[in-house]
Amino acid sequence: MKTAFSFLAAFSAFVAFAASIEIGQDRPDALYRSGDETVFTVSVKDDSGALLKSGKAKWTLDNFGSIKYSSGATDLSKGNPFTVKGKMDEEGFLRLCVNSGTNSRVWAVGYDVDKIRQSEPCPQDFDSYWTSEKARLEREVPLDPKMTLDEKLSSKAFDCFRVNFATFNGKRVYGFLSVPKDKSKAPFRLRVTVPGAGPGVVGYGTAPGEITLAMNVHTFEPEATREAQRKRMQSQNRELAEKYGLANKDAYCALAGISSSREDYWYHDVMLGINRAVDWVCARPDVDLTRVVYSGSSQGGGFGLFLNYLNSHFTKAFVAVCAITGHYGFRQGRQNGWPRLLDGQPDRKKAEKHAAYFDGVYFAARIKHPIRFIVGFADMTCAPAAVYAAYNVCPAKDKAIVHAIGCGHGWYKWQKENAGKPGWIDFDKWLRAE
Repeated sequence: MKTAFSFLAAFSAFVAFAASIEIGQDRPDALYRSGDETVFTVSVKDDSGALLKSGKAKWTLDNFGSIKYSSGATDLSKGNPFTVKGKMDEEGFLRLCVNSGTNSRVWAVGYDVDKIRQSEPCPQDFDSYWTSEKARLEREVPLDPKMTLDEKLSSKAFDCFRVNFATFNGKRVYGFLSVPKDKSKAPFRLRVTVPGAGPGVVGYGTAPGEITLAMNVHTFEPEATREAQRKRMQSQNRELAEKYGLANKDAYCALAGISSSREDYWYHDVMLGINRAVDWVCARPDVDLTRVVYSGSSQGGGFGLFLNYLNSHFTKAFVAVCAITGHYGFRQGRQNGWPRLLDGQPDRKKAEKHAAYFDGVYFAARIKHPIRFIVGFADMTCAPAAVYAAYNVCPAKDKAIVHAIGCGHGWYKWQKENAGKPGWIDFDKWLRAE
């Protein structure tokens, strides 16, 4: 009995110190100018929501990169909540990382965000390269579209078709085309999407009154289940890592081939294949060419920048927490954008040369139609400075960016919790607006 009591006491003590961490800053908009001081307020709580009276909280301040400003440890018995002060003398994001017990929290504020740029110059032949690659694909590889009705994925409201199209090197790109059954409201809005990094979609529906094209970045027929799709993706990734000598043998396909050549990079053939898939769908008589919109997040956000440059049919775009953007943040001491394209490459010098042709910053710099961005201020995957570098150079007169303060890479929950607040945008409603 004594042993049991001791165990319970120890367990209770552990629970008391299983902290949750809340952070805020002294300016509601979390925006500062160079040299301004930021005052963060940190509260460390137990599972019941009460402030802890003992234990420690360790913290660091940095710039989402190699520049470390300060660090420390706070004795919670002497102060909880407590404050951490810091500043930046250059544009970027000041990040606070707090650890207490088994929990951690990241928070960040922006400094001179309107001045954030990527220092790496865009290749002079950027436009001519992509123009010639699109033309070369059309010249050398017949589109060979395949479209098959999938009864199981269809519903009373829409037909879902499995589609695939040819691209370079004997590859095909695969996805799903969903079309409303009620043709009385045709022609329909067309919504194009590419999923975030991972196994991709194994089926896709559509919103009322629109056609949806959802395209994967993997060059194999989508499986029946997401788990089967994941296994297939993992096998593909290992083959690519081995082929291109990547340090990480389980690396995602987004890292494959960039050291070899622009044409060997995985996204090269996929981007161009999906681009021609959009053209093919836009040729349908039931598509309203005045309403061709794009919606995507993370990898899908990066592809949104790619495709909205490559394809002239788009009239609106929404891109969230954009990946494949900001590959050269390291030159300014900042974190590179996902997938950290230059890391673990067999030939870093060649990778740096080729990566510029696949950086969302340079694609964004050429998008002129209406576009909306969302940036997670605490996004550890797609660092906020990388997203802002793309937003700032976008020349669209009708553009806006939502500052998701305290938001990591999972912006969906943040959007729901902050609905209706200043600066918030209902992206789906905006895409559907006539």
